[in-house]
Amino acid sequence: MKLFKKGVDARQSESYFIFQEILSSFKRHNFLATNASISFFTLFAFIPLVLLILFFLSQWLSSSALALEKMQHITALLLPEMSNRIMAEVGKVSSTKASWGALWITILFLGSTPLTSALRSSFNNIFSAARKHTYLKNKVRDLLAVTAIMVLLFIYTSINIYLVQASNFFTDYVPLIEKNFLTSLLSFILLVIVVSFFFKIFIPVKTYSQYIFYGALVTSICWFGLSNTFSYFTSISEYYGVFFGGMRNLFISLIWLYLNTAALLIGAEVIAAFHKKEILLIKALFNIENIHRHPIHKKLMSYFGQRLKKDKIIFTVGDHDQRLFFVIEGEVGIVKGGKVVETISAGQYFGELSLLNKIPRVASAYVISDWARIIILPEKKMRQLLQEDNGIAMDFLKKMAQKLQVI
Repeated sequence: MKLFKKGVDARQSESYFIFQEILSSFKRHNFLATNASISFFTLFAFIPLVLLILFFLSQWLSSSALALEKMQHITALLLPEMSNRIMAEVGKVSSTKASWGALWITILFLGSTPLTSALRSSFNNIFSAARKHTYLKNKVRDLLAVTAIMVLLFIYTSINIYLVQASNFFTDYVPLIEKNFLTSLLSFILLVIVVSFFFKIFIPVKTYSQYIFYGALVTSICWFGLSNTFSYFTSISEYYGVFFGGMRNLFISLIWLYLNTAALLIGAEVIAAFHKKEILLIKALFNIENIHRHPIHKKLMSYFGQRLKKDKIIFTVGDHDQRLFFVIEGEVGIVKGGKVVETISAGQYFGELSLLNKIPRVASAYVISDWARIIILPEKKMRQLLQEDNGIAMDFLKKMAQKLQVI
């Protein structure tokens, strides 16, 4: 029972750090401004994107009218107050055969690239993965991204066509299941899958599929929640007509679009927090006093820990080893010139001189207690942490300066 309780405490601590990172990242990444930017570019690129999807959808369906009907459903989810006007204009343009020339399709692709450029930039910022490319390469990447969005929306729209038929089929054989419930459930599952593929394509780092699923699930839940509360949202915004007049629908649509794009960014933040889970746990080593007594150290030991016996040599003079070592239990002796010049006890770290300066070890280290539990932090993850957290970096420099004065 005690072991189970300790395991639960460790998991709760890990979840706490992840949740805390999600909240702090909103401020660090300027969430409100980023979301406003993406919302604007989504509005700007929406009609060209709908026209492109409608064109390819009408090539697949026997009736372009059916394609318009299915696109009406997607448009109503994103811009409900303006969907009728948008689809009316889309219908006029798409009915003109001359409009579907190669030049016009190219223009539509280019008109959608500001959205993908804004998404790429925001995701690079969220995942701290800024990459510099030439203008031409970025434009090609944006065009490919437009194609990816178009394909995903095309798949989502196409499969949704058969959801009602599938619901009718199952409810005929299993009458206990309500048709509306089954349709909503199938639509939700489909949305999670499509959003997962979207994140898989757009996220600039390689991460675990389960983390992508977590982000897609959060985004999908937010979208479904928003779609079910739209009638309430419009009821409390009726007085907007007094102030905005004929612009009321546009104003409501902009707010609605802002909320929907916020759900997408929240999902990306969730993925980023889980992706940096190990970095967050490492950060706890330096932010929590007496970390060796905190339950989170068990999770750190499972990732990076080793249990070493007495006299076990950790590194020797001249080793090209730039890892950092944190003592959780036991003692480690730092040897220089054949003498123990420093004793590292629980709650302290060593090895930062080689880590910061990228030089070979200037001393040796071995376990002087009966045994020791040590967390061994990889150089790559420590450098990433120091780049992201200036406070920990300054603390490193101060402690290193103090050791150099003693030496």
